[in-house]
Amino acid sequence: MATYSIKELGIISGVKPHTIRIWEQRYGLLKPMRSETNIRYYDDEQFKKLLNVKELINAGMKISHIADLSPKQISIELDKIIADAYENERGFESIISQIIISIATFDEALFEQIFSNCVIKFRLNKTYLNVIYPTLVRVGLMWCKNDIMPAQEHFFSNLIKKKLFSTIDSLSIPKNANQTWVLFLNEEEEHEIGLLFAYYLIRKHGKKVIYLGGKVPYDNLSRVVKQCEGTHLYTFFVKNHYDNQINDLITKLNGDFKKSTICFSGKKEIIANIPLNKNRVWIKELQSLIEMIE
Repeated sequence: MATYSIKELGIISGVKPHTIRIWEQRYGLLKPMRSETNIRYYDDEQFKKLLNVKELINAGMKISHIADLSPKQISIELDKIIADAYENERGFESIISQIIISIATFDEALFEQIFSNCVIKFRLNKTYLNVIYPTLVRVGLMWCKNDIMPAQEHFFSNLIKKKLFSTIDSLSIPKNANQTWVLFLNEEEEHEIGLLFAYYLIRKHGKKVIYLGGKVPYDNLSRVVKQCEGTHLYTFFVKNHYDNQINDLITKLNGDFKKSTICFSGKKEIIANIPLNKNRVWIKELQSLIEMIE
């Protein structure tokens, strides 16, 4: 069982500690416990309740009304919101919130239940585009801001990697594809979830993919591209501190592989100043990638 200070609870939930205290004092919404040294803390159940309360507020319910609900009634109201998201394909935020709970509490069973329900209702592609990908973006931002522990980020990453590899493995290997994509991360990068998701989309659209993964030495990449005649090279920049390394790398790739289109994604603030041309493409969103491979 994890424990949280009020500051940690506020960071992960997005509810300010001051607001949490008001809800405690005025409505008795949460009941913090105390350690042997008299330090207040919250457990997983309190954390889940806070996220669920936030979801009900986002759905238009007043905190004064929520405070009068029993745990069972809160669960019923939340189930209505989630059911509406599944049935009408809107309100994906409520589903994402439940996934965030599964990550923060290391609840693999809850994640599996949510993922399975999404696949049944939305099918696989829509699940990744509307639920998993936005969750990855949220978790990535939280991780960069130190809003979640590295262990929580790794827990979620490994769950998604397992799902993605399984899904990719089920796709047929394309024959006579008109594009060959070489997917890699440079020697400074190791977070490959975005790259794996691109692998899934590109393979799903019938293109050949050479997947190299993270921390690829440049000389290895060069040999692969020349041997496989890659038409597209695709990489991600997630690491915070690069200075001028990114521009230098893109320039080198562009110069060494003149017949290939160099594609890249990542944080806007670290790649926005890279000069673009017809052979240097900044893929800002999933739809842009889909348009390229279609």
